[in-house]
Amino acid sequence: MAQSSDPLASLPSGVKLLLRNLHNLIPEKLTDSYYPAWSLNVKTALEANLLLGWIDGHEAAPPKILSKDGKENPNLEFQTWIVIDTQIRACLLAVISPSVHKHVRNFTTSADLWNALAARYNSVSTAHIYQLRDKLHTLRKGTKTITQYLDEVATILTDLDALNEE
Repeated sequence: MAQSSDPLASLPSGVKLLLRNLHNLIPEKLTDSYYPAWSLNVKTALEANLLLGWIDGHEAAPPKILSKDGKENPNLEFQTWIVIDTQIRACLLAVISPSVHKHVRNFTTSADLWNALAARYNSVSTAHIYQLRDKLHTLRKGTKTITQYLDEVATILTDLDALNEE
């Protein structure tokens, strides 16, 4: 049987679907103020399809060349890894805003791109944690309905949870 020219052919269809549609699964593009929730959405989508290892560094690139009996041959596993990594990187670039894109477009692996985003936004996240804690501490019901007030509390707590997972 001839080998398929599609390096993704051996992957489960769900994984191929994710790689081709990640931009549809992430509700908002990454902006300067949306990193914690955005990263949680991306990690969840990748983890659900066993692709988280590409961005967290656990799925390291196999050797590019294999030597056997004194001959060097291209490693097909490396070629497949590169295709998947490049598709993940393209997906990540598709779900970030142009203002963020200009800071990360030169990274060559999805893990490098992911780490650059984390480094860029984690310090912002720390400041945001303090801001949210202060907002929660000073929040008053005032003229809001109890439902509106509790929704606001829940939103702040959800945002804090997302930031604490970073």
